[in-house]
Amino acid sequence: MISPIRSFLLFILIVAPLAGCGDLPRPFEGAGREGDPALLKLRDTNTVRVEIGEDLPDGASVHLARAMARALRAHDIPAYSDSKLGGDFILRPNVQSRLADGDAAFIDVTWVLMNPDGLAIDTARGAGELQASQWFAQDPGGPEESDLAVPQELVEKIRTLQGQRIDPTQLAYDELVRDPASRIAFLISGDRSDLAAAPVVKIALIDFAGAPGDGNVVLARSAGALLRAKGIEVDNEIDDRSIILSATIEVKPVTRKTTSPLDQVLIDWVIMDPDGTELGQMAQNNVVPRGRLDERWGAVASIAAQAAVDALEGALNQVARKKGMMLKADKKTVSTR
Repeated sequence: MISPIRSFLLFILIVAPLAGCGDLPRPFEGAGREGDPALLKLRDTNTVRVEIGEDLPDGASVHLARAMARALRAHDIPAYSDSKLGGDFILRPNVQSRLADGDAAFIDVTWVLMNPDGLAIDTARGAGELQASQWFAQDPGGPEESDLAVPQELVEKIRTLQGQRIDPTQLAYDELVRDPASRIAFLISGDRSDLAAAPVVKIALIDFAGAPGDGNVVLARSAGALLRAKGIEVDNEIDDRSIILSATIEVKPVTRKTTSPLDQVLIDWVIMDPDGTELGQMAQNNVVPRGRLDERWGAVASIAAQAAVDALEGALNQVARKKGMMLKADKKTVSTR
């Protein structure tokens, strides 16, 4: 007879991404779980080449790319947009636009951060309105600022001393890229100063249902203890910082002929937003001796929860980052170089 502990050590994890709504993340695509961030092994130089977009007028495309390069340089990230060559990272704008009230357009830009091979690492989003004169602005012309090491404050002081007036169009594009530039700078440099005030998410363990015996209670309790052991906050009081983790459990007899009677155990783990939007899903499936879980789950719950929490940690981290928050309050939340 197979012991339940040994049986659950053979848990098969089936991880399936679910498309989100809007710009919600697909937490099981891309980088692996923390500790093995294959796509986030960042280089030391961290130079960013900002691509010129193709989804808006030529002049606006150049303004947008230059604004992002300026914003990244203000975060001490060497960035440029006047070349199609080089770059330790490539930043590509995907633009969606629609007419707004009056002579204005609403612009929604998703910036895709990629490695030199074109493999996407992460995204950042910015949105705002541009007036018609800004949308159809002339190409700014002239060379892009070439000294990537000049601090933004010094640039502004020199401009003031020379009596140069800041172009309102430039200001509009600077505002459009301000928030996504801050996020991209964090993704690249791991500089926590930009996220000093960023809240830490908390995991709410809600709706553990379907298990016989004490399964619902002990599975949730085990998952909570393991999350806390990893430095992740667990709190079932829902608010804006919450990410919900739920589990639906089913134990049913195995109908096929076996040497000894068995029960099949199915556990579906789901990550959700507080509004119920499903962000990701993982399934566990195995067998135990018939009736083993009818009353007390014991160590089986701990082993099942351990396997789930280990697999879900990376997904929870990606969800937190998409929300502009941190999964943990320690250094483990920073992308490794």
